[in-house]
Amino acid sequence: MAKTSTSPELSIIITVVEGSRALSRCLEALAQQTGPPSMEVIVPYDETVSEVASLAQRFPSVVLMNLGSLADKKSVSNEFTQHILFDRRRAAGLRAAKGNLIAMIEDRVQPRADWAASMRDLHKSHADAVIGGAIDNGADDPLRWAVFFADFGRFQPPIEQEDAEYVSDINICYKREALESVRNLWENRYQEPKVNWALRRHGHKLRISEKALVVQERAKIGLWSLIKERFHWGRTFGRIRGQEASRSKLLVFALACPLLPYVLFVRHFRRQLGKRRHVAEYIKASPALLLLLHWWFLGEFVGYCDAAFGTASRLR
Repeated sequence: MAKTSTSPELSIIITVVEGSRALSRCLEALAQQTGPPSMEVIVPYDETVSEVASLAQRFPSVVLMNLGSLADKKSVSNEFTQHILFDRRRAAGLRAAKGNLIAMIEDRVQPRADWAASMRDLHKSHADAVIGGAIDNGADDPLRWAVFFADFGRFQPPIEQEDAEYVSDINICYKREALESVRNLWENRYQEPKVNWALRRHGHKLRISEKALVVQERAKIGLWSLIKERFHWGRTFGRIRGQEASRSKLLVFALACPLLPYVLFVRHFRRQLGKRRHVAEYIKASPALLLLLHWWFLGEFVGYCDAAFGTASRLR
């Protein structure tokens, strides 16, 4: 994909997860960036979140990409299908991006005022192909703290990590050349582990820095809805990981699943103690966190079975 002389320094793709209210808050935060590089902001959306189009007048400089129909509306209530939609929206944004640097965030995060400038400066200072920023939590109830610890605890500040294995797709920025080198993996559906693990195999490094911080403020969600989300998103991860592994490794992964909720629960707690922050919140969230970890690994186990027995190809 050739860049033109008018290409922005930074393309920012926003994944629509919660919709208009969260998206408005995110776009306002981007509009208030201090000392940013030249930017384009791209919001891919489909007919299941068609209300996004109503933001065009408030944010005239934002590229709102109407992707039309990507899935049957009746199936969108299934969290597994929702995740596929997120992946396809991200892929559409990546295909459209013109920047030398290409970042992704989601609508339910608020980038700190210096986020865009920090991403630019980090890429200038480091050769790493992929740089992820830190993620903090803006919610205040135990259930949302539980899912935050499960998903993003490893990305909390303070953090400066070289050669990371994981970088979150809700706060990530690629050098264009590296991203284009694995275009076949994301052109139709972007899946962060698959893309980033491929880049690592090709000799690229992933870095995480607290200098580019976002705060996640997801809406309140019921326990049963969150359990279903954990199961289906764990299943998605299990499928991706399983497709990268041999049959023998798949067996090891699957056998380990019953133990992993307890291992990770202790690991997460030790992390909070080491960071000396949010320890009280962790303790309050512990019952919900342990429950959610069990459902995630049940989903991950099913994902390994999908990969092992060939059902994954029928579920794409």
